[in-house]
Amino acid sequence: MKKQFLFLFFFAFLFAASTQIQAQDRTVKGTVKHYEGQALSGITVMIKGTTAATITNGSGQFSIKAGTGSVLVFSKGKQFIKEEINTGSNSQFDVTMYPNTR
Repeated sequence: MKKQFLFLFFFAFLFAASTQIQAQDRTVKGTVKHYEGQALSGITVMIKGTTAATITNGSGQFSIKAGTGSVLVFSKGKQFIKEEINTGSNSQFDVTMYPNTR
């Protein structure tokens, strides 16, 4: 009986912990623009340390699921300087990118 109780308690704990972890993910949205104001399409938006990524649309907009405190990495080959932004608890970002002049 005691083993069954511990077994059930263990799985109840795992279920509660996994639900809490999943609840921290939210949709992060934003717009990426050139420093002169034009929307930038085709910019890769990636969550650092993961394989989760998306690309900005024709209006420079993006949307991606990210956890609190995730770091978003914005890049497009060597054309622009890579930008990294910590999401903190924010869910909306306007990102300005600058050309790589090197």
